[in-house]
Amino acid sequence: MKKGAIITNIAPLTLAPLVADKPWGSVNHSSFNMPAKADGVNWGEIWLASEEFGLVTKVSSGSQSGKTLAQIKTQWGPLLTGSQDHDELGLKKTLNSSFRLERTGEEPGPIRFLTSDEFWYVLEAGPDSWMGAGTSPAEGPIAKRLKKIPLEPGDRYLVPKGLIHCQGPSATVLKALPSASFVETIDDWGRPPDTWNFSKSPVPITSTNSNLPYLHTICSGRDRILYQGPLFTVTLVNTNFFSAAGEKMSLVCPVRGRGSIETSGINETVRLHPGQATLIPAGIPQYSIKSSTIISYLLFEFNQGEYLTA
Repeated sequence: MKKGAIITNIAPLTLAPLVADKPWGSVNHSSFNMPAKADGVNWGEIWLASEEFGLVTKVSSGSQSGKTLAQIKTQWGPLLTGSQDHDELGLKKTLNSSFRLERTGEEPGPIRFLTSDEFWYVLEAGPDSWMGAGTSPAEGPIAKRLKKIPLEPGDRYLVPKGLIHCQGPSATVLKALPSASFVETIDDWGRPPDTWNFSKSPVPITSTNSNLPYLHTICSGRDRILYQGPLFTVTLVNTNFFSAAGEKMSLVCPVRGRGSIETSGINETVRLHPGQATLIPAGIPQYSIKSSTIISYLLFEFNQGEYLTA
């Protein structure tokens, strides 16, 4: 962005989801079958917002349609990220984390561990849903030694780095993973090798059997703060109207219901629905989130000053 340039078209950015078919996914229709190409697909992953793992989401509609966040950051600078330092340090990526939905069908997902802590929010869970978190000291295959925790919609966890874990069957989970993280699959239940999987870490990952922290809620009126960390704060908003002026770049991920974002001075109306994320620029003027019914969404507010410590 040139010094002295005046930008007047700052608006919310609806991101086009990227769908990945997985052998452990599900073809069952749910409220998260967005985009339409996910309908009828054995999807296991929908990447909502990412600049990692070779998956770069783009804006799906509006005046910035087809552009990447890096391209928009070049134009808008701190009006997008909220941090002048972010540009001066030459950081190419806009997001400090990547966001995806993982959905399992009748089979559990891969057994993995990570190089960073990962935020989980359970969107859907069946009566047989569970997550594996750590292993028992008994001998035998690691899949049989997983410690299983029942899952229910609304559960949220911070999966510690190095913890052996697994998403069990019949669950949809929203996951936020810090940038520059590595994900390593250590067992995939005897299934054929995945044609696309996460790259292995260049250095060995030390596994741990540490406790799995359940995140407690801080109530703020009708809203609930689910997690406050160095990279972002997560708030569950239950409302049919929300108005604010952008201070931090944030991401809106609908959980239930549909609505729209209306921005002061901008004619573009952004539609909100589960299965798709919308980025709110830091320099946006006053905006409103509206719905004809109650809409619930996760609001991720980014702390860009902590980007390099991810």
